[in-house]
Amino acid sequence: MKSSSNCKHSYSYPERFLPFGYIILLLGSFCLAHVHAFMSKNAWVHRLQVTPVTSSSSKQPNSHEHVSNFHHKLNYWSSSRDKSHIIHMEYPTKNRYFATCIPGLSNVLAQELLSLGATNVEPSGTSGVYFSGNNDPSSSSDTTTTTNLDIGMKALLWLRTAHRIMQVISTNNQEEGEMEDSWNIMDRDSLYEFIQYTTPVQSLLGDGKGGLLTLSVSTILNGQVPKELCHSHYTSLTVKNALVDLVREARDDGMRPNVDIHDADVPLVLVLRGTYDRRGQLGGCEATLFRALHSGGSLHRRGYRTSAVHKAAMKESLAAGLLLEAGYDKLIAAAKEDGMPAVLVDPMAGSGTFCIEAALIASDFAPGLLRMKLFQSDYDENDDNGDRGSSSGGSGRNPHQVPPIVRWKGSDVGRWKQLVLEARDRAAAGMKWVRKGNKSQHAHDPRTRNCIIIGNEYNPNAASLARGDIETAGFSDCIHMNEQDCVDWDLSNADQSADNSVDSVIVPGRTIVVCNPPWGLRLTEDIEESWLSLKSFLRQQCNGAEAWILSGSKETTRFLRMKKSRSVVIQTGDEDLRWIQYHVFQKKASDNSDGQERREARSSSRMEDGFF
Repeated sequence: MKSSSNCKHSYSYPERFLPFGYIILLLGSFCLAHVHAFMSKNAWVHRLQVTPVTSSSSKQPNSHEHVSNFHHKLNYWSSSRDKSHIIHMEYPTKNRYFATCIPGLSNVLAQELLSLGATNVEPSGTSGVYFSGNNDPSSSSDTTTTTNLDIGMKALLWLRTAHRIMQVISTNNQEEGEMEDSWNIMDRDSLYEFIQYTTPVQSLLGDGKGGLLTLSVSTILNGQVPKELCHSHYTSLTVKNALVDLVREARDDGMRPNVDIHDADVPLVLVLRGTYDRRGQLGGCEATLFRALHSGGSLHRRGYRTSAVHKAAMKESLAAGLLLEAGYDKLIAAAKEDGMPAVLVDPMAGSGTFCIEAALIASDFAPGLLRMKLFQSDYDENDDNGDRGSSSGGSGRNPHQVPPIVRWKGSDVGRWKQLVLEARDRAAAGMKWVRKGNKSQHAHDPRTRNCIIIGNEYNPNAASLARGDIETAGFSDCIHMNEQDCVDWDLSNADQSADNSVDSVIVPGRTIVVCNPPWGLRLTEDIEESWLSLKSFLRQQCNGAEAWILSGSKETTRFLRMKKSRSVVIQTGDEDLRWIQYHVFQKKASDNSDGQERREARSSSRMEDGFF
């Protein structure tokens, strides 16, 4: 018998199959990992809800059938799915809103929302704020709509710093939507599925009477997104197609919602933001679908701008936000409480935006009311791009009078009318308070006025624009405009016709000076002279006042030679600005000679159109 040592291979029976066992073990582990990933991806399907959608002639069910098995999701995407049902996520984003603003004003916007009674107010970065309304069980509600639109209506009427106000419809963002697992969106197909799977289309596009509301879709891309989604137009079409297909399949009559790009009942906004893996590579994107509470453009437009606009004019929302940051609203509240005057001075008023927004704040005038009053449609009947749909985009109706939020299913039109009437009553009372004493011979005497708003502008063209905008806004008898170089502006003689005028319009501790001087971006002429004139004006005329100066250049700010008390970072486009606070102390004797030098330095040959 040969020894086993002479054999090249001597394995026992189990050892011969050991390599095959390793292979089977690896394959099994691989399969289990993929099954676990698939189950995790669909774990949140247990929170799905099946909502029957029937025609207007049939009865709506009294209860909802809850889905408790992820196989329903597979059946939903199969071609044989029941077209009389819509499956959607029951997100905790119900009654969740988001308002945008100029970067740097999110804290001001948050304070505005708190004053309106908003809850869960959370700034998101520097340019937006999430907020909610009170869930009132007694209010009319629907299981697929917000339980209370009241805070949204108030925000639409009263917010001064917001550009856009929207309600969250669906999201795959874990922090915003509180989902167990995010839905990774890589292309149009996954976006299409996400929209169909997460959007409560019955409450979103139904009008509550068996009909359908009009819609529009726009897309905002934040950062880098997958290549197939980087074209905002086609991405918006994907969202629109997903919703339209879902509605047509859900209805027996085959109806579909119309598209209205001018004044849709449901203006939808999709926000995509790229996500990255641990290696720094693009891994998909987060998606949040909003519906805007308003149409008619950005809310920063009040409507008082004339056809000609100063090339360096600031946005109305920026002016209002800076005034609120400076505490002008608190100054007005103190004046109404103790009877002492509130004074605002703008030595370089430009087109008068600071003065007009100050008058709106002082008179408790809701910006939404001004938009209703001054709205002018930009729609051109001859400009037909073939994508209007059959809606009222060209009808010329005022979208601020009856905004989209009032047209939604479950909205209370009567509540909107009540809020508008209350705002009008407050504006009437506020205008009466501001106008007190403005028609007397001592119109600029702080002893006879509740509120004084005065501006000055050296350039005659800009001053003309300011007077036109002030008149359009309805504050001609509340705002006084002066026209000269601020270095020559003598506030002690502001009311020269008065026999018993006060020493100065400036009331120490009750005066705010605001100014947006040129710093070299849009206005590039006479920069040094302008800042030196401002320095002389502050030192000579504004003793005891609090000054706030907007600047985009450290070099120009140094011309003031004043120590700042506070600085707030503001961003507009590519401009990095500072809203700087100064406390003005007793003028120095040498400042009079400085002012004379500034008068001589400013050449008489300065062109009138130098600011344009």
